[in-house]
Amino acid sequence: MKHDVRKLLSVTAIAAVLVLPQTAWAADYTIRASHSEAPESPLHKGYEVFKAYVEGASAGQIEVIISPAGQLGSIKDGLEQVKAGAIQVAQADEQTLDAFYKPMMILATPYLFANDEEANQFLASDLFTETNLKMAEEAGLRMLSAASYGFRNFTNNKHPIKSAADMAGIKMRVPPSPMSLAMVQAMGGSPTPIPWEELYGAMQTGVVDGQENPIGVIHDYSFNEVQKHLTVDNHQLGLNSIVIGEAFFKSLPLELREVVATGAVMASATEYGERNYQSRVVTVDALRDRGMEIYFPSAEEVASFRDAVQQPMQDYLNQELDPAFVTAVYDEIGNIRQQRAAAAQ
Repeated sequence: MKHDVRKLLSVTAIAAVLVLPQTAWAADYTIRASHSEAPESPLHKGYEVFKAYVEGASAGQIEVIISPAGQLGSIKDGLEQVKAGAIQVAQADEQTLDAFYKPMMILATPYLFANDEEANQFLASDLFTETNLKMAEEAGLRMLSAASYGFRNFTNNKHPIKSAADMAGIKMRVPPSPMSLAMVQAMGGSPTPIPWEELYGAMQTGVVDGQENPIGVIHDYSFNEVQKHLTVDNHQLGLNSIVIGEAFFKSLPLELREVVATGAVMASATEYGERNYQSRVVTVDALRDRGMEIYFPSAEEVASFRDAVQQPMQDYLNQELDPAFVTAVYDEIGNIRQQRAAAAQ
């Protein structure tokens, strides 16, 4: 009985430490974290979970300071600051990491993943783990965790896009990414790079006919006001990741590295859970209620998109990366797909 009481007192003491106010301790380490999204976003909620977990589980040895909404600059700016050691943690997405470590461009490949779970299994694979460690060694950046913020989908004002052939003649806004340009071109569309800040106006004035973004983005930025048709083809995974500076990470004692890594995984799980519900339920219904015509292609129709871009994408990747790495990625995802199919039988 005495042992149980002592154990209870010990647990109570630990719990008390975890809820002490910030001023009750002087942290041994400070993590300054940057991201580009609003304080009410699912991503920021994830960062708040990261802060709460890391500060609590480290018993105050680590203080986390979050700078949201691009206060420290763009996503790329944040990663450059992490690389320079000015801050410790920053957001990355599928379009930015390749500027620091080129093989990461593989994550932006159109129609590479059929769903979020395929992507999650690939990110947990030995192949990607090795790629991430090489990025840490060569670029000084380590991905701690990642969360899908939804697959990108096409919208336009001309007509429903039900197959790759329907892309012909459409001026489709794309981000300034060679892969996005090649994708729309391969479908017969007219890819038009437009800065994000100018996109709404470009659609409003007819400079472009359409654009492609995750459903949550289409909803949050009211693209339904200037776009009529939405095709849920899920052509490219939107992936937010939490990246830490390798030098800082290695400077932490092993037990604190585990705390930080666990906190990042919890943060990404928080973001993914909320975004997944929003993009599949709330925002679809809301966009339909606002007058958008939403089309869900059949498996055969999605295949027409995928078939149109697969070879051009592989050719492009083979030019930019080691072809053996590109083959290994496609083989890994093929194996994941087979295993998932077998498990479903």
